[in-house]
Amino acid sequence: MMNKDFKRQLKEIALPVTIQCLMQSSLSLIDQIMIGSLGSESIAGIGLAGKFTSLYSVTLAAVVTVAGILIAQYRGAKDDKGVSDSFFFPFYFALILTAIFSVFSVCAPKAIMAIYSNDASTIEKAAVYLKWRSAEYLPSAVTLFVSTMLRNMNKAKLPAVAGVAAIISNTVLNCLLIFGIGIFPRLEAAGAALATSLSRCLEMAIVLVLFIKEKKAQDVYLKPALHFSKEFIKKAFEILVPILIGEFLWSLGENMYAVIYGHLGTEPCAAMTLMYPIQGIANGALCGVSSAAGIITGNSLGANDEEKAWRQALDFVRLTVISGIAIGVIVCVLSPFYVKLFNVAPETRVVTVKILIAFALVFTAKVFNMVVGGGVLQSGGQTKFMTAVNIIGTWGFGVPLGFVSAYVFRLPIWWVYFILSLEEYVRLIISVWLLRSRKWMRNVTVKTEE
Repeated sequence: MMNKDFKRQLKEIALPVTIQCLMQSSLSLIDQIMIGSLGSESIAGIGLAGKFTSLYSVTLAAVVTVAGILIAQYRGAKDDKGVSDSFFFPFYFALILTAIFSVFSVCAPKAIMAIYSNDASTIEKAAVYLKWRSAEYLPSAVTLFVSTMLRNMNKAKLPAVAGVAAIISNTVLNCLLIFGIGIFPRLEAAGAALATSLSRCLEMAIVLVLFIKEKKAQDVYLKPALHFSKEFIKKAFEILVPILIGEFLWSLGENMYAVIYGHLGTEPCAAMTLMYPIQGIANGALCGVSSAAGIITGNSLGANDEEKAWRQALDFVRLTVISGIAIGVIVCVLSPFYVKLFNVAPETRVVTVKILIAFALVFTAKVFNMVVGGGVLQSGGQTKFMTAVNIIGTWGFGVPLGFVSAYVFRLPIWWVYFILSLEEYVRLIISVWLLRSRKWMRNVTVKTEE
């Protein structure tokens, strides 16, 4: 059973992060509902462009995860200089990543989208959306890093405040820019992208203001540095490189799935796109638990209390499995009502419901890998092994199964999705073995230079 201290920490960290994740996921849902009135081509185009932007988001999140792992352990060790270096070193790396993705998104959007689909109209709409959406890359990076720092300062509620403002802003701007209300031009897909980007900028500004205020109140040491100790750089890269490669390859695999869906036709691709917001919201419901898992177990490992970390890990396993099953049932029950929100053909609605049922069947495995694999196991810096797990699951099973089921057996898209998603159970089995071995329990802190 969870003790009172664990419940308190979970409430303080997981609940605000979950609320923030749900609000961020709802931005995508709002886009889809409003764009849904423009037809299947617009829906499919936004979905495919969103997959490429997710390649950036997931890779960025990997860098932020590393920052979170290091910050949590250095706070547990009460090393202020280590905390500061753990924030800025990954942040500089994230800025380079942001610049690379921005150049590609702005300069070659059509070439990128042509990889995902052979439908000219879908490619055109996707390229326009991608170009405008790239404006959110930098503010998203700043927001994620500052939010991670706030969570480690036990102020996880503050980023949620910015999230509320972002979702309100996005909803209003979507109405104005997609449909051209009043003095605003009708931009359709470009309007949805621009609304999202502007909302991210607002979210960043609010988070920064709140962070600066809280930093002063807690007298937190956070000073930009250009010089880091060799020991720190070595330890940071030992954690960063495996997780960065693993998350990038995992996201690239997800993009390969999108390529498979995109070449099955516009209507199946549109149905798949309608599933993504529900996937984001369902995952978002437990993303706070994943974040809390990394911070809570990381603090215990940083304080050299392995038994406490083990008890916390088991609590997270129980919470994740129970929640995953419950959310999967809810998705199955609500899916017929959800598809009625969109102006699409009846056949597309039927296909979407079948895809959502397939999603519900693999959801528990998905969130187990997110919370236990991405939170608990990586809290001890066990990133090399998790990289191997992600690569084996996605590229050893998921991608091959997707191509075979789609192009050899020519199965319907809901079967293709279900079969390739079985790779989640492969990763789950390997993660359970590592969890039980306790080899993931490591203190990764090193002495930093003052």
